[in-house]
Amino acid sequence: MAEKKTGLAAALFDAHVEYVIDELTGPGLSTLIDEEVEAALVMAGKLSLGAVVSRKQIKDTARIFAAKIEFGPGLPEMVGDIARKLFAHAIHDQTDVGTLLTDQHFEDFTSQALELETLREKIIRGVVTSPLYNDFASDLLYSGITGYLAQSNVTKNIPGASSMLKLGRAALSVAKPTLEASLEESLRKYIAKAVQASTARSAEFLINHADAEALKELALDTWDRIKVQPIGALREDIEARNVEELFVTGFEAWRHLRQQDWYAVIIDAGIDGFFDKYEEVSLAALLEDLGVTRGHIIDEAHRYAPSVIKVLKKKKLLEPIVRRRLAGFYSSPALKAVLDRAAG
Repeated sequence: MAEKKTGLAAALFDAHVEYVIDELTGPGLSTLIDEEVEAALVMAGKLSLGAVVSRKQIKDTARIFAAKIEFGPGLPEMVGDIARKLFAHAIHDQTDVGTLLTDQHFEDFTSQALELETLREKIIRGVVTSPLYNDFASDLLYSGITGYLAQSNVTKNIPGASSMLKLGRAALSVAKPTLEASLEESLRKYIAKAVQASTARSAEFLINHADAEALKELALDTWDRIKVQPIGALREDIEARNVEELFVTGFEAWRHLRQQDWYAVIIDAGIDGFFDKYEEVSLAALLEDLGVTRGHIIDEAHRYAPSVIKVLKKKKLLEPIVRRRLAGFYSSPALKAVLDRAAG
């Protein structure tokens, strides 16, 4: 009797496996996908986000993938290869900058950026008071002054002035060869101190004259010039090597950033913000807010499921998967009890 029940369980098992495989590989797969998606969406309407997952679960997962997991060397190499292919693609030579960004979008971005008035003022003050700006302004003034003295009509309008200047320079060179260089250095230092002392006034001048309307007009004029340029024109100044090096530097900076406490805190804050809005909302409503419709889900399921199942069957991997999922039940005490009751 026991052998008969075992044989019956095995026969049921084989029949069940065959049924599932036929359902997955036959013409009924399309109907199965539609039914299962529909059933899942019905359940999604009855379940809220907070009922399915907790904030802590999502935060733990985010920390693992965003901060703890170490990516293998293949990832940066792969992304670098993709970046190089994208950089060299011919579409860049066929696409103008203005195709990707409309005039209205650029103007909107510019207006929004110009609304950050306090930030703009801080940037101007920071630039004007920087050593680089001081050196640039000092050199500009020095070149202007010496150029003016050398080329202006001042000495021409004073009889004998030109000869006296030449005589004076010759005398200086004979008396003390380093004196002329010393005077030049003194003039440079004087100009540098004068520029440094006037940087605050220069900053206020720029802030007052570089108002939002003037800057917007400048930005729009610049946009009119560059929007007709093909994206590929950037290759004149940027090489594939630069793109790769920039990626490597960015990747290393990101690896450093993800080890900082700030990174984890920001991620947690973002998850809290998401849960604050959607924790009590149904999964169906969440999908709708994200723009994922029933049609999208069904279309993608039809796009991938048949081809994946076909490959699994061709590689003789589908049946082992089905058997592995069903074998436990057909060897379980629960089925044995059912067969015992049926036989009794």
